[in-house]
Amino acid sequence: MLVDSKQKELQPQEIILEATTQTKSEYTPDQVLASVMVEVREPGVVLMQEGNTLYISHKCKDRVAYARALNADTAQNYVENSIIYAKAMYAAGYDTLVVDFNDKTIFSLFDAIVSNKNRQRVNPDKDGKPTVSYTVKNLSEGYRITCDIGPKRAGQLK
Repeated sequence: MLVDSKQKELQPQEIILEATTQTKSEYTPDQVLASVMVEVREPGVVLMQEGNTLYISHKCKDRVAYARALNADTAQNYVENSIIYAKAMYAAGYDTLVVDFNDKTIFSLFDAIVSNKNRQRVNPDKDGKPTVSYTVKNLSEGYRITCDIGPKRAGQLK
């Protein structure tokens, strides 16, 4: 059952349990927890919790991060959490997030982030114009979204 983070904030292990249950994962919560614990120890990996959502990001080339989320929050909070995450990743030097997924309902999350209501809130350019957008690629199993989270910057991420 999703847990409204405005009412109760879960511990990371609880988020993993709930997210694994909600997505009907083929893996047990213990397997996912063990995998996450190994994954976050890799160089260039960032783990962030916002509300009842965990974000795991892998540094790729240039200013790109490969990202995934484990969500146990309400839909509205998931959108808010993701906007905060996008702002934080941009502040950390990333311009683009790449996300692979199978569940088509994830499109609604990205649609909400780039909607007219929210897009101004995600790292506008120096003139205040929205810059958040995404493109979709069909994969053999699922989809890949490439999401620009702010104005492109030159140079490499250190």
